[in-house]
Amino acid sequence: MCKPSPGVRYQIRVRGHLDQRLLHWLNEARVVNQPNGEAVLTTTIADQTELYSILIKMRDLGLPLIALHAQTETEDTP
Repeated sequence: MCKPSPGVRYQIRVRGHLDQRLLHWLNEARVVNQPNGEAVLTTTIADQTELYSILIKMRDLGLPLIALHAQTETEDTP
């Protein structure tokens, strides 16, 4: 299993819209609430420990995870 290098940008898609006040819980992620009722969070995560910490917080907040994607340097954020 490959461990991502430090500073990997992730896109996390969840069901439901997010209030901007939750962002301090989620690594100050950039959030875009979509018209289809989903939210897309984009953030840079240092390592696997930080990634799992964010995923656990999302679980604790009751946010249903739809997708998790590590972006390459050539991919643009939404």
